[in-house]
Amino acid sequence: MPTRERVDVNFFRPSTANMKAEVRIARTVLICWALLSYGIPLIIYLAGLGDPSGFGESFITRSRFLGFPLHYWLIAQGCTIGYILLCKLYCMLWDKKVTRQAPRRISP
Repeated sequence: MPTRERVDVNFFRPSTANMKAEVRIARTVLICWALLSYGIPLIIYLAGLGDPSGFGESFITRSRFLGFPLHYWLIAQGCTIGYILLCKLYCMLWDKKVTRQAPRRISP
């Protein structure tokens, strides 16, 4: 069996331009995911801090969207739709990277 050369791959220090593009895409998607997963619940929590009764009532809990309380809809449906859009964003960024790196054909 032939000996193989050891290849070091470090997510935080990509070595080639292709790896740097892949890490940039992953970083973009992870940042969007963190904002979606932690930003919406944080906004709902912070909006309810001023409630004197201590129940966390705010304009977000009093508002309705499609018959549901807005805070419930944002978490239950809004995040789900956001994750689907996040998958679409990932595919669009990846396709852009692949088409940019594809060899160009010269037509006769």
